Amino acid sequence: MTVPDNWLAEAFFDDPELDSLDGGTTDQGPLWHAISPRWGHSMHSMCSYHGMFPPRLAHYFIQRYSKPGDLVVDPFSGRGTTTLQARVEGRRTLGNDLSPLAYVLTAAKANPPAWTSINTLVKDLEGSFRKRAQRDFDVADEIRMLYHDNTLSQLVFLRNYLLRAPFTEWSPEELMLAGAVAGILHGAQRSDGSSMYLSISMPNTFSMPPEYVRKFIQEKSLVKIDQNVFERLRDKLARIYLDSNIGLVGRAYHEDASQLLMSSAIRPGTVSLVLTSPPYLRVVNYGTSNWIRLWWLGIENVSRHGGAGRKTLDAALDHRHTYDSYRAFMLRTLKSVQRGLRPDGVAIFVVGDVSAPNGQSDDLARHLWDDVGEDTGLRLLDLVEDSLPAQNKVSRIWGDTKGRATDQDVVLVLARDDGDPVAKSTEIEWDEAYKDGGPDEAHARYRLPRLAS
Repeated sequence: MTVPDNWLAEAFFDDPELDSLDGGTTDQGPLWHAISPRWGHSMHSMCSYHGMFPPRLAHYFIQRYSKPGDLVVDPFSGRGTTTLQARVEGRRTLGNDLSPLAYVLTAAKANPPAWTSINTLVKDLEGSFRKRAQRDFDVADEIRMLYHDNTLSQLVFLRNYLLRAPFTEWSPEELMLAGAVAGILHGAQRSDGSSMYLSISMPNTFSMPPEYVRKFIQEKSLVKIDQNVFERLRDKLARIYLDSNIGLVGRAYHEDASQLLMSSAIRPGTVSLVLTSPPYLRVVNYGTSNWIRLWWLGIENVSRHGGAGRKTLDAALDHRHTYDSYRAFMLRTLKSVQRGLRPDGVAIFVVGDVSAPNGQSDDLARHLWDDVGEDTGLRLLDLVEDSLPAQNKVSRIWGDTKGRATDQDVVLVLARDDGDPVAKSTEIEWDEAYKDGGPDEAHARYRLPRLAS
């Protein structure tokens, strides 16, 4: 592989363009679409996630509606995009998600351990594995078919180490370990047969159903790579630690969103910005689409229709909302958001549009706001239509099975009925102060393998 001389500089953003750089736009102009899709802190790349919005969108609203020291909250934090971007921009942050995977990713980004600290843990665990390597272990067939035996023995060792305690009690180092490994658990191999991932060659963004994977393995004659988990983990850590981790320590919760927003974790009238994307309506099953990563976190049988893990997650995440139940769910959430907002605070809800049974857009965000808005204690400041071509969205990998997701998100900009919100910044500054501020060891470790290859 030929490595360009400016490979590292490509990750830096220079100046915004006048037009879209990713084919997307909004009804108010390109806005964040005029910024490089590679914009944002390196730790955003920890692990892919369904339904995520880009760091540049988060930055746009963080800078416009908050200032350093303000509290920024994301009650449906997903992979922790808002939490991380707000933290490295000097805001106090609180993220929350009922999905175990989302909680781990958010918590790891809310309070990342020092580079030396996480690498010390990896080194110690590697030493322990060599002394007590377990070659005989019991795992489900759908997991065993994905990994070489040597790789799987290391994964099981690390998994057993983590599962000594519930994931909500893991240390910052353990959360970072869990999140970084989740990001390399599965993914595509390169044309030369090498890979930065641990599994057979398969998609990275979501977990294919086991029955499909078995058929895929046979049809494509896929080969398990004998991957050293500790080496691939160090490579992953080097990539996500490229940028400086300046910022205040954030908080992460694993709670029902509306209950958390009404709890003592958030004092009334203290939140400057709520920036979130609630779950899609009848589009994504966040359990089954992540069954491999959930196994890694200790949750078994998520891939099986009658599996205990799947039943538990389906009950908690409630992905089978009807519109009526979704409306009630969002009304509870919006009313609890109103309690937490400061008088000058703003709430941003990025709502993924869905299609109706006839194939036409359901215009979900407008429909929802028309139905519940007057009962929320909030008022609509703005509504931004955000469109991105299907081939550029994460859902493109679903092909014809992408369900009822469309190429449009709608951004609801809300404030308290009695509030007086003021934009903190009308000109968005796109400088990334944290760039090239990471540990020299991380830069060196990431650069050397690229040059060597």
